[in-house]
Amino acid sequence: MKRLILLLLLLPHTLMADVLPLEHFAEPAKFNRLKLSPNGQYFAATVPKEESNALVVIDRKSNTSLIAYGFGRNEYVGDFYWVNNERLVYTKSYKKQGYERRSYKGEIFAGNIDGSKREQLFGFSKQDKLSKRRGDKAHGYIVNLLPQDDRHILIRSSKWGSDRDAPDMLYKVNVYSQRKTRVAQLPLGNVSVVVDSEGMPVIAKGKTREGKTRRFYYRNGEWVPINKQDPLYGYSYKSLSDDGKLLYMTKSVDGGTTGLYQYNLETQKTTLLFNHPDFDINAYIRSPDSRNIVAVEIMHQGMEYHYLNDSPFSKIHQRVSATFPGADISIRSNRVSDKEMIVKVITDKSPGDFYLYNQEKGSLDYLLSTKPWLYPEDMAARQLVQFNARDGQKIHGYLTLPNSGNKPFPLIVDVHGGPYGVQDDWQFDTSAQMWANNGFAVLQVNFRGSGGYGKAFEKVAYQKRSSLIQHDIIDGTRWALARPDISDSKVCIVGGSFGGYSALMSPLIEPDLYQCAIPMYGAYDLLHQMRHADYMDGSSVSIGAMEKYGDNEEHWHKASPLTYIDKLKTPLLIVTGGRDTRVVPENAMHLKAALDERNISYEWLYKPTEGHGFINKDNKIELFQRSLDFVRKHMQ
Repeated sequence: MKRLILLLLLLPHTLMADVLPLEHFAEPAKFNRLKLSPNGQYFAATVPKEESNALVVIDRKSNTSLIAYGFGRNEYVGDFYWVNNERLVYTKSYKKQGYERRSYKGEIFAGNIDGSKREQLFGFSKQDKLSKRRGDKAHGYIVNLLPQDDRHILIRSSKWGSDRDAPDMLYKVNVYSQRKTRVAQLPLGNVSVVVDSEGMPVIAKGKTREGKTRRFYYRNGEWVPINKQDPLYGYSYKSLSDDGKLLYMTKSVDGGTTGLYQYNLETQKTTLLFNHPDFDINAYIRSPDSRNIVAVEIMHQGMEYHYLNDSPFSKIHQRVSATFPGADISIRSNRVSDKEMIVKVITDKSPGDFYLYNQEKGSLDYLLSTKPWLYPEDMAARQLVQFNARDGQKIHGYLTLPNSGNKPFPLIVDVHGGPYGVQDDWQFDTSAQMWANNGFAVLQVNFRGSGGYGKAFEKVAYQKRSSLIQHDIIDGTRWALARPDISDSKVCIVGGSFGGYSALMSPLIEPDLYQCAIPMYGAYDLLHQMRHADYMDGSSVSIGAMEKYGDNEEHWHKASPLTYIDKLKTPLLIVTGGRDTRVVPENAMHLKAALDERNISYEWLYKPTEGHGFINKDNKIELFQRSLDFVRKHMQ
């Protein structure tokens, strides 16, 4: 396997150091995906190139590269899949001039492992061989690989220029001839759909243009509404077993955390398979043969697996997870009977390592790492913590403490985005590791509104982003400052997106609590934000946004940090990108103008080509360095 690592041109390991170069944290992962062919004879992986990448196929027997598929400068292979032993399908993304973030235009390609029969399966630039006509003006998204059919895939087609609520089409596409066959038109645009093993839709759930939730059966080529008296009303639909007998569904149990249910389509019996009293289900483990859900993953102090049966794949997963206690385990195979399988292991100290699991030998051999220059022993452990908010509600979060240094540690409160339905995870967190490696404790609070703790925990914070959510963050800060291993007087708050909003709003609510703040690409002028954000386009998505964020200017004004800017006492480093469409950069510009008008000093970091979060490596290094310099100056 070591020869494979050399062939894929992994970067050499660096010498261990107490404080790592910032580029170690800014460098993007070199290998996010590694996949084994159905017959086990070939590896496929994307490898980096200058201003591009390539999809490489490796013959395991000879350890040689067979073919490298790629595109031109600033064009990238996205995800890829084995359709059969000789053929791969893959997507394409672009990096436009003036933009750091890549864009996807809905193009799907296929090619054989010997380089032959390379075809564009879907997308506008696809050309018909006979008529020379261009392809569809639509985005294509792979819905299902149809494992029982090695010549077709199922895609979802969304027309260019259509709004979010225009119904998409499902097509079955031949991966050799490019021929596409219409399967069905979906009932709504904003909808999720479950299909059977042959790619036919079975059941769907979505929202109308007016934001109303609707559910449908697909019967005899028609979508039939599911009424309130139906036993499947009130659920979200996850997947169908390959034999078509079992439908897996979820819903909140008694208003709390998510329950996984199984509905037997023959007996019409619904069974609750699993529910945790405190945590939502984080992931579902499915058998590659039957697509039956054999286990669920729960995230708290590490990952915990609950196995629903003793099926063959359940036993395989149990053996692998026992080797890496608490880790996030992903097993990729084509069939349960496969001799070998790819295993990806993620922990709080490792962003991801790939192993080869051999069923016959029961062995796990290391293959490669996503970021081999980061040693787990250099990284800091992430601790699940909890505290009581001012009203008695139990709040969870994660605390990352430096491996060495003088206690008590200065504190960084790093606020996650969203805020609704998003949560801080136990797995490897680049920002937290960067701060901890430089001597700072990092607190990340899963305040009310966050996902992972039940629907009621999330919904109670709707339209309370400037009050209840900030109180939870502030209460978490005070809880951490009371710990003996954390300084009671050195604390800075940082965050991006909603975290950027909080990095300004919390210091406005408590002007004497934080020594400094780094708001990044946050919404500070909500009157402007709610008129210009990309989710406020008049669709069902914008209706959902107004349910969460409020639907009138009076509420937006009251919740806007700029309304209270005269109370500001905390030094700011304001970070934003000029290509942000989610939180438009005028938010930062209006904050800057308000500070200038009041002669309040601040620091400023603006990158015109960045969007909602910095992508460029050099820009990220600058952000890290400016942030470290800023907090050190104000924590003296």
